[in-house]
Amino acid sequence: MPASEKPVPTPNDAELFRDERGLFFPDPATDRRRSTRMTVQAQTAARKNVDFLRLKDMALHLLDPRCGLKMLDLGCARGAQMVYCGLQGAEVYGQDLDPASVALANRKMAHLKLNGEARVGDARTLAWSDGFFDAVLSSDFHEHLDAGSQLDVLRECRRVLKPAGVLVIKTPNLRYLQASVLFKRLRALVRLKSPFGYVIPHTPGTADPQHIGLIAHATLGSQLEEAGFLNWRFYYAPLRRLGASRVMEIASTEVPGLRDILCEDLFCKAFNPIALSHFPD
Repeated sequence: MPASEKPVPTPNDAELFRDERGLFFPDPATDRRRSTRMTVQAQTAARKNVDFLRLKDMALHLLDPRCGLKMLDLGCARGAQMVYCGLQGAEVYGQDLDPASVALANRKMAHLKLNGEARVGDARTLAWSDGFFDAVLSSDFHEHLDAGSQLDVLRECRRVLKPAGVLVIKTPNLRYLQASVLFKRLRALVRLKSPFGYVIPHTPGTADPQHIGLIAHATLGSQLEEAGFLNWRFYYAPLRRLGASRVMEIASTEVPGLRDILCEDLFCKAFNPIALSHFPD
């Protein structure tokens, strides 16, 4: 079925497709070492986080989901990105450790009559045969793994990709996060406040320590090479967290060195080798 003919969610599907709306729950203490519990008002004051969706879209544009593309979503969670790509016409599969999330992802796929399915499993052992996929998406997943697991997953990605298959990675940029913390500490000093207590959100020592594998460009490139990817390219999305600015847009996307610090996320497109895939020996 062409992407233009795919069914779309209706207002009655609002709860089922809540994740796909990119809802944001403001938490002003997310970058504090000792955060406090959010108020009930803060927990319910959800709004559409357009900038978050813009950065998600950057990875999807690099992937280019379309009719005829067979793709895998690593750490698919509740299937938000599977739905996005399925509505574009792609045949979409996902894998995640959480059975409840996988069940919800499959409910969404079935509800919209999209092609594909989610499966329960560890990304270090993907549940598909060699050369099964045209593309693999790792969006906001890589940072949840330790260094050893990151390499294992990248090797599995290469295994399940066809020759010339594409791996798209979106993960928080460690250098940007370090610069952001430094800025907040300097700002606190200028305001005659304590600079201590500011941390990178979601890292060990915070209330939500999920990001155990934050990395920068050089480390990701080394991992890709060790996993057998010989060609890759980094892309840059303009920094708009501080508002729209032509100067900041140029600095965060076009100035070598500076853009590696000012771009919020790492966006990388890696290519499975062709020659070495057909004649590995």
